[in-house]
Amino acid sequence: GAPRPGGSPHAPATQPMARLWVGGGRKLKVRAGDIVGALTGETGVTGAEIGAIRITDRYSLVDVPEDRADMIVAALRATTIKGKRLLVRRDRDV
Repeated sequence: GAPRPGGSPHAPATQPMARLWVGGGRKLKVRAGDIVGALTGETGVTGAEIGAIRITDRYSLVDVPEDRADMIVAALRATTIKGKRLLVRRDRDV
């Protein structure tokens, strides 16, 4: 897809990032903008702090600041994305 407005495809190298796994992808019509909206609306993280977002058919991966990752996971588990409560956790493959 197109680059996100105001967002860089690569996070600044100075900030350690954590990768989160979100249990929704293209089959649930989840888009990068839906994830950014949930992150900024529920956690106070700014769009500029969000790193790369990858959307596959069944899940999405999003890079967030390491020092706020656990708070972000908890906040996203308590909200809905595209009207669905999705499983959110740290990605196990990193």
